[in-house]
Amino acid sequence: MNLIPIRDYVNGCSSYIIGDEISGKAMVIDPLRSIGHKNYVISAAKERLYIEVVVDTHVHADHYSAARELAEEIGIHVSMSENAPNDFQFNKLWDGQVISLGNLEIVVMHALGHTPDNLALKIIDRSRSSEVVSVFTGDSLFVGDVGRPDLVYESEEMIKNAINDQYNTIFKKLLVLPDYVEIFPAHSGSSSCGGLFLSPKFNSTIGYERRFNQFLRVKSFEEFSDMVIKTLKPPPVNAKSIREWNLGRSIELYRGNSQ
Repeated sequence: MNLIPIRDYVNGCSSYIIGDEISGKAMVIDPLRSIGHKNYVISAAKERLYIEVVVDTHVHADHYSAARELAEEIGIHVSMSENAPNDFQFNKLWDGQVISLGNLEIVVMHALGHTPDNLALKIIDRSRSSEVVSVFTGDSLFVGDVGRPDLVYESEEMIKNAINDQYNTIFKKLLVLPDYVEIFPAHSGSSSCGGLFLSPKFNSTIGYERRFNQFLRVKSFEEFSDMVIKTLKPPPVNAKSIREWNLGRSIELYRGNSQ
């Protein structure tokens, strides 16, 4: 597997190109408008990769997505969770769906909590093994932290339900993976999508997080929920308007904001 990380370091946002070196087939995950959609095409081409799939792991509220522009550039539709409430046409991904790119198999997993449409993508590289080698976690599990539950949901009851979804995603879906599986989150460091313990490191492993991530060492849902609430950062600036734009509900032009 060829992995090309592309990051907005100022805002703590990570995007990725993953591709199969033999077939040249590639996928872009969470492309950033601050980077520019053409840069993904150029970066892939330099590695003799050709983008066939563009995925947003969820409707982002902290930065403008380049997914629609990139997909239009190469003549395809964006792929997102079937639960995404977008106002534009997109390919709907369901839990358990497998996307094949040469030797790569990308297994779609609903990873609810941060949003009702958050996805994680489990990667199998059949040139080496039939086992999961890595997982792109979106805003579910971060390095040292977990995704916040309060950017979509407003009432206390809805936030508590979202925290419960996040808890189930992490403990019943992600932590059942082997310790050696690498995790590649959508955010790090300065990002407002995590809490106070969000690490500046870009990736980790299931095993390391299982042992050292404080949210994963809790003894109960109540302890997990209390920790999530107490460690929330201030919400992203213009979170609602950014989300509306990413949903396709706003025609307001992107104005050079670095997010």
